[in-house]
Amino acid sequence: LPSENPVTGQRRPQGTTEMAERQLKIVKLIEPELCLDCRFADRAKVENENGEVQRMVYCRRLDCDNWETITFQPAKNVTLDAD
Repeated sequence: LPSENPVTGQRRPQGTTEMAERQLKIVKLIEPELCLDCRFADRAKVENENGEVQRMVYCRRLDCDNWETITFQPAKNVTLDAD
């Protein structure tokens, strides 16, 4: 694994894996249209625990107020769309 996260550019702590570091979760967006022009948002193909793949918004902003986090689902894999 590279020592730098390719999405955020932040250095990874020693001994962590990419999945463990990100702890990917599928959350509901309160107002999805706000994310369409957000500089922290990317489109992605997201695989859930059941193997189902859907196109979703991938948010790099960890303190976003547009997430409903009461219920969430773990994400198994995320592939960002090429711009």
